[in-house]
Amino acid sequence: MVQRLKLDGDTFDAWRERPGGARLAVFVATWCQPCESLLATLATSGDGLALDQPVGVIDVDREPALSERYGVRGTPTLTLFVNGEARTSRVGALSPSQLSQLCDEATRN
Repeated sequence: MVQRLKLDGDTFDAWRERPGGARLAVFVATWCQPCESLLATLATSGDGLALDQPVGVIDVDREPALSERYGVRGTPTLTLFVNGEARTSRVGALSPSQLSQLCDEATRN
């Protein structure tokens, strides 16, 4: 089971900037059904993802500045960070194979 870490404006940058590895940020809303579906998918099938830290979960309604900073226009939005930089982003509730592909593509090279 993939661990989740609730992030906010005070904790996000420290989580994102830790040296080395890939980190997945998931921008969600409590009222968003696809967000719930994605979080359930992560909980049940996320162990095979190439991530070095717990998945960061950001509530877009509580953290509008972070959402704006990363161009979040829909929920859920997944942004993969590699070595502190946003490498790729996807919108929508991805399947387990799509999640794996997202992480694999972004961590190559």
